[in-house]
Amino acid sequence: MNRVAADLRLAVAGGLLSLSSAGLLGCDDAREPAPVAAPGGMPLHHMTAAEYNSTVAHLLGTSLRPADGFPASGARGFDANASALATLPQVLFQGYYDAARALAEDAFSSEAQRAKILVCDPAEAADAGCARDIIERFGLRAFRRPLEAAEVERYVAQYTHAVTALEMPPVEAVQLVVRTLLTSPHFLLRIELGPDSARAPGALNGFEIASRLSYLLWSSLPDEALFEAAGRDELATEDEILRQVDRMLADPKSAAFFESFFGQWLGTRTLPSHTVEPTLFPLWNQELKAAMIDQANAYFAAFTTGERTWAEFLTAPHPESPLVAPLYTNDPEGVRRGFLTLPAFLTLSSHADRTSPTSRAKTILAQLFCVPMEPPANMVIPELGAAGGDSVPADNVRKKLEKHRESPDCASCHDLLDPIGLSLENFDPIGAYRTEYPNGDPIDAAGVYDGTAFQDVTGLVPTLQEAALTGTCPTEQLFAYALRRSPTRGDRPEIADIAARWDAGTIAALVKQVVTSDAFRLRRAEGRAR
Repeated sequence: MNRVAADLRLAVAGGLLSLSSAGLLGCDDAREPAPVAAPGGMPLHHMTAAEYNSTVAHLLGTSLRPADGFPASGARGFDANASALATLPQVLFQGYYDAARALAEDAFSSEAQRAKILVCDPAEAADAGCARDIIERFGLRAFRRPLEAAEVERYVAQYTHAVTALEMPPVEAVQLVVRTLLTSPHFLLRIELGPDSARAPGALNGFEIASRLSYLLWSSLPDEALFEAAGRDELATEDEILRQVDRMLADPKSAAFFESFFGQWLGTRTLPSHTVEPTLFPLWNQELKAAMIDQANAYFAAFTTGERTWAEFLTAPHPESPLVAPLYTNDPEGVRRGFLTLPAFLTLSSHADRTSPTSRAKTILAQLFCVPMEPPANMVIPELGAAGGDSVPADNVRKKLEKHRESPDCASCHDLLDPIGLSLENFDPIGAYRTEYPNGDPIDAAGVYDGTAFQDVTGLVPTLQEAALTGTCPTEQLFAYALRRSPTRGDRPEIADIAARWDAGTIAALVKQVVTSDAFRLRRAEGRAR
C-alpha cells in the first residue's frame, strides 16, 4: 500500500514560483496540471505556517499543528507577503508530505472527525457514487473552489484503484484520496486562475473573492456561508461583500485578523520571545508577559470589532488586566492612555536591562506613520553604551543620548528620534511608571517636537494624533496585508482614495473600504505598476 508518489513539478511562468527543480509528493501516479499565474493577478504563493495550521484545523477538525515545524519564510513586513512565499525549499516539500500523512491518519482516527469528511458511507455503496460525492464536497473545501470534471474523475479513479487493485477497505481508500488532496498544489498554494465573474471584465470570481476574504479575516479557508455565496456569484456585489465582512468580524475566528494584522504591523506578536532581566525587574514573569499580550489584543479588538475609531488610537483607555495592574500602581492621573503607554509596546521597544528611546521612537515613526527609517548607506552607528565613555552614568539614558548626539553623523537622526523616545522615559523597560533612573537621577521627559514643547508624552500625543489623522499609514498597512504585496507607486492614488473615504474611522470600516476597492476585487491588469 506504500506507493512511490508522483513528482508534481510546477514550472511556473514568469519565475513567480521557483518550483521547477522540486516536486510535491502525492499518493497517486497521475500528474497534476501545472498551475499558471493569472496575468496580473495575486502572485502565486503558498500559505503561511499559521494559515496552514488554521486551514487544516477547519478543514479536518484536527488539533495537529504540523506547520509549527515548517521552515520560516524569512518575509520582511507581513508574513503573507507573496514575494516571500513564492519559493518552496525542498525541506518544505518534505514537510508537506509528512504533514499530509499525519493529517489524513488523524482525520480518520475518530468517528467525529471522519464525519467531517464522510458525507455518506462508501462501504454501503455498490459503486463509486458515494466516493464521488465525498471527493466533490471535500475537494471544494480543500481547493477553495469546485473541482473540475477531470479532477473529480482522476480522484475517483484513484479511489477505485485503491479498492479493486490494492484491496483497500472503502474508508481507507477515501483516506488515501484525502492524503493526495492535501499534497496537491491546489490545496497548498493560493491560486487565482478561475474564470472572471460576470460583474466586470477582469473581476475575480466568487470563490476567489471568498478566499481573499477568509484568509484576510480568518487566516483560513472559507466557511459554508462563504462557499454558498460564492457559488451563487453573490460576492460580485458590494452589498454582499459588506454583509459578509460584518458576519465574519462578528465570528470569534476574526481574532486571527486583529491579532495577526496588528501583531505583525506593530510588533506585539514578538513579545513571547522578548527577554527581560528579572533581577532588575522582579515583577517580570511568564504570566505577566502573557497578560500583556492579552491586554494588547483586547485593545486592538476595540478598534476592529468594537466602536473605537483610529482617532482614539493614541488616547483610548487600556483594557483592565489584574496581572498587568501592578505596573500601573505609581501612575499619575491621566498619564496612562493610548497605544504608546501600553506595557506591551513599552516592553517590546526596550532592552532587557534598560529602556531604548531610539527604538521606541523608531517604532512609532516607522510603524504608525510609515516614515522610512533606514540609516545612510555605509554609516556605522556606535553603541549607545559607548557614548560619552565612563564619565556619563549608564543608568541615565538621556545623558547618554546627549553625548551620542554630539556626533554630526548621529545628530540628524537623533534630533528627530530623541524627543519622541525620551517623552516615554517615565516608563521603565516593562512599562511601570517611574520618576528617577536607577542611579537616582531624576527623569526629564520634556522636549520639543515639530515646534511644540511638552513636558512628557501626554503633551506630545496631541501633535502625534493630529499627524495620525491626516496620514495614510493604516491604509497602506492594511492594503499590503490584504493584497499580500507591498504597495507600489501605481497603488498610491487608490490608497489615498481609500484613506479619504475611511476618514480615520474604525478598522472594520477600513477593511470594508479595502475589500470593496478595485485592487481587491479585480485581477491586476497587465502592465500595471507592481
